[in-house]
Amino acid sequence: LHLPEVLALIGQYHGQGELFCALSSSIMSLLSTVNVENCIQRQRDYHLAQAAEFAAKVEEHNTRAAELEAKLALMKPATRGNDRNNHIEQQSNKRRRKWWWG
Repeated sequence: LHLPEVLALIGQYHGQGELFCALSSSIMSLLSTVNVENCIQRQRDYHLAQAAEFAAKVEEHNTRAAELEAKLALMKPATRGNDRNNHIEQQSNKRRRKWWWG
C-alpha cells in the first residue's frame, strides 16, 4: 500500500484523532510523493485554456459591439434629419401661436 491509501484506511477505521496523528508524523513523506512539476503544469494548462476561452468571448463581444455600432451609424443620419424636421415643425407651431394668440 502507498502512504495516501494507508492514511485513508487509518481515517476510515480509527477516526479523525488517529488520522491527525498519522498525518502529522508522515506529512513530509506525503509531500515528497507529490509531483510538484506535474501539478504546476496542470495549473498552467488550465489557465491557458481559460485565457483562450475568455479571448474567444472577448472577440465575440467585440464583433457584436461593432455590428451594433454599424447599425447606430446607419440610424444617425436619419435621426438627424428627423430632428431637424421636428425642430422646424416646432418653430412653425410657435409662429402660428404668436400669430393666433398674438
